[in-house]
Amino acid sequence: MTTLRFRGGGGRPLRVVVAVTAAALLTACEAETTAARGSGPQVGECVPAVDKPVSLVVGARMGSQRPGIPAEVKELISGAVRNQQDIQVFRVDGEPSRAIKITSVVDGKNESQREQQVAAAVQQITTAVSGLGPKKPEADDLAALSQAGKLTDGGGTVVFMDSGLSTAGAVSFLNKGMFDADPGEVADFLAGKQLLPDLRDKSVLLVGLGLTAEPQPALDDNLRKRVTALWEAIIAKAGTRCSAVVEVPSRREAVKADQPVSRVELPAPPVFRPCGTTVLQDSGAVGFRPNTAELRDENAARNTLGELVSQLSGGSQKVKLIGNTATYGSPEDSVTLSKQRAEAVKALLVRAGVAADRISTVGAGQTGDHRKPDLGPDGTLDPVAAAQNRSVVVELSCAG
Repeated sequence: MTTLRFRGGGGRPLRVVVAVTAAALLTACEAETTAARGSGPQVGECVPAVDKPVSLVVGARMGSQRPGIPAEVKELISGAVRNQQDIQVFRVDGEPSRAIKITSVVDGKNESQREQQVAAAVQQITTAVSGLGPKKPEADDLAALSQAGKLTDGGGTVVFMDSGLSTAGAVSFLNKGMFDADPGEVADFLAGKQLLPDLRDKSVLLVGLGLTAEPQPALDDNLRKRVTALWEAIIAKAGTRCSAVVEVPSRREAVKADQPVSRVELPAPPVFRPCGTTVLQDSGAVGFRPNTAELRDENAARNTLGELVSQLSGGSQKVKLIGNTATYGSPEDSVTLSKQRAEAVKALLVRAGVAADRISTVGAGQTGDHRKPDLGPDGTLDPVAAAQNRSVVVELSCAG
């Protein structure tokens, strides 16, 4: 038998005894015995310790797909159980809390019995995770990671299992500019405000970032990458020993939950009006690598600009491209960079067949009409406002 001691919510320990038959667990047992002793599964360049505690930060909440534990994580859990280390589960909601703390006792008389006990414990944990639900409205991923980091012993692994679309706290995607924000600047901002989780000497695995379920719309590949990059930057700044992304399929299987989570509005694709102004935000396809005029994805930018090319085809409209930047570096350098970004967009239009003499470019730097203040009272750069200032504005004249 496997004895699990569950502790949660500050209550007294509850002892749960699970009877295990060898026939029922033979397949699971064979899978679990592949776990290494001392080092866990290699995910990318990260090799978490298999004989240390494991904490699961689980987004079993509205808008994030139903959590499932991938094989790499089950292997880590098996190692922790085998070495009688703590397994903790933290729920992601508006006020994150530790839902479960499990200490397994593996005391079988022989290896076969002990492996049966390990398999039973892993199944018990898997069942607990699949049945987890929120207690409070909204979702605060940063607070959940902070709690897990605080309560996980050094050398352990924190597994972040959520879409990453937080709707509360310092990293809230209800702020429409969060998709635009530069990941490094967000991490620096959180560090400056002392809001980072303490992940020193811990491994972190990221599972399911950017994967959503109803009523949250699905994210395209560009937005999923941006959400992943944001959380990678945050945990790196938080001092993690190593980290990796665990790829899992998108199922769009919703969690049945009675606690509401606000729907995150996704950035809308640009609409080029026959005569008017369109702002190409950095979160969209026409976005640039930080502090450069290099497009993140030239093919995606070309596809987005195709609608503009179609409008200009056969007409005589003039196009003015105005580059803008955040408050960064000297004003002179920002003017140069913003001009280069406008020129990069012009180059795509010319290659698509628009006459170069119909397109003018301007580098507005840090003083453009479409920018907003991006420095706080203490002079700290607001990463969301700064990202919204990194744009190329398209001004179309009315046809002559």
